[in-house]
Amino acid sequence: MTTVAEYFAEQLIGVGVKRVYGLPGGENVEILDALRRRGIDFLLVKNESSACFMAATDARLTGTIGVALTTLGPGAANAYAGLAHAYLDRAPVLLITAANDPAVIGKHSHQVIDLSAMFRPVCKRTTELTAENAAEAIPQALSLATANRPGPVHISIHNRIAAQAMQAVSPAQTKRETDAVNASDIRAARHLLDDKRKPIIVAGLGLEPNRPYQQIRFLAESLNSPLIDTPKSKGALSADHPLFAGTVGLTREDPVYDLLDEADCVVAIGFDVVELVKPWDYEKPLIWIAEWTNHDPQIACELELVGPVDDSLNALGEARANTERNWGAERVRLFRQRLKRRQLPRPSNGRILPQTFLSSLREYTPDDIILTTDVGSHKIFTALEWRPRLPNRYFVSNGLSAMSFGLSSAIAAAEITRQPVVCITGDAGLAMVIGELGLLVERQLPALIALMNDSALDLIRSAQTRRGRQAFGTEFANPDFEHIANAYGIAYRKVNSRLDCDEAIGAGLARQAPMLIDVMIDPIGYPTTVDRAG
Repeated sequence: MTTVAEYFAEQLIGVGVKRVYGLPGGENVEILDALRRRGIDFLLVKNESSACFMAATDARLTGTIGVALTTLGPGAANAYAGLAHAYLDRAPVLLITAANDPAVIGKHSHQVIDLSAMFRPVCKRTTELTAENAAEAIPQALSLATANRPGPVHISIHNRIAAQAMQAVSPAQTKRETDAVNASDIRAARHLLDDKRKPIIVAGLGLEPNRPYQQIRFLAESLNSPLIDTPKSKGALSADHPLFAGTVGLTREDPVYDLLDEADCVVAIGFDVVELVKPWDYEKPLIWIAEWTNHDPQIACELELVGPVDDSLNALGEARANTERNWGAERVRLFRQRLKRRQLPRPSNGRILPQTFLSSLREYTPDDIILTTDVGSHKIFTALEWRPRLPNRYFVSNGLSAMSFGLSSAIAAAEITRQPVVCITGDAGLAMVIGELGLLVERQLPALIALMNDSALDLIRSAQTRRGRQAFGTEFANPDFEHIANAYGIAYRKVNSRLDCDEAIGAGLARQAPMLIDVMIDPIGYPTTVDRAG
């Protein structure tokens, strides 16, 4: 006899799931035991949204579905921010929640919330399992999570249902087939590019799991086109490549908007405007290359190549444009020179600029280092300035921009790769999930947590300052983070100079164990401060 819970676990294994993140309740007992007996690992978190953040990072690194688990009522409600992140950051996440016993609905109201109504706005599907529908509902949900534009799905199940025998068992899942790109559309794309003088490529979040990075580089070089990435596609082209121009999507005045304004054609690869703070309002010809159609919202577009991105780029092959000699690599070189001439402010005594820390981090970390960031001024700065040399090594919540993502993402990345991971987080973001530090020690994960310590919600405080307002409701007192680190058994360093940074980063990476670096930052160096933003 196969129970619903056992069948569920078997289906997860079938799509490559190796671990589940969560915070269970009594109503998850049957599912938990089925996971255990099938050899699926379980990471116990301290906050349910952390589980969803971890599952999203897991999905992106492994190319499969990330899974989070919570109890019903408050556990499910606490997961909402994490699931909303998966929705707006286009992550294939399955959230499993417990469910109230359907036999007592209408007679009992303790912890009863309509979970389907709650999660429907941020899910591709939400389903309550029964013994009768499980054989169809589980494979459908798993397939839907990765279909077209990826996103989260939600399944709820009660213990009594989980222990019941399956009524029917569906055949094994087959690999989802995506329609091939139309050959006439490829010809139209080549024709559109033929006479363009200033083509530009924008690479977005829709590059995983196809990973068409060689094809992207080949197209950029064929067109002699600058390439701009978005935060979630950083590294699509190495930051050291002469055609890499920079990152867009963080502010309304990102430097690379200058190049977008000059371009006469945009090749948008895996692009999704959910990442942009500034609305996309360009009317110039745009070639849309993605696994999903141009919608939600629809942007001005000349041509859509919808299908596997790697197939589309392979079909384009040696596309050519009539590119101006002073465009491409030459224009990027001049653009970079202008940015380098910017004068940095002088930090306060005992404080360092974020530029100092990031420069040290780039110098003392390997090319394949994974970097996660939380949300705040440090996210905007890091996404604009960090120069990854390899793809899929930078993780951030950008569509939703949820604080507390950074540490959770770093935990998942270190768990999966067992390689050193660096997390840049703010003091406010860390405070939201400080209990997750325990997982670093429990799992002995090689994570280096760089805490940008300025005792403020600096992104909000800087907005107050720019408007001539007094800082109010945005500053706070921090704990002694050395004591916090010691309480968890985590190594600790405080840094306020370049030498301190160099030594701390080197020591942290050499440890192959958790370490907290307390970076005494002066936020005057962030691009969002009044002196820099104007």
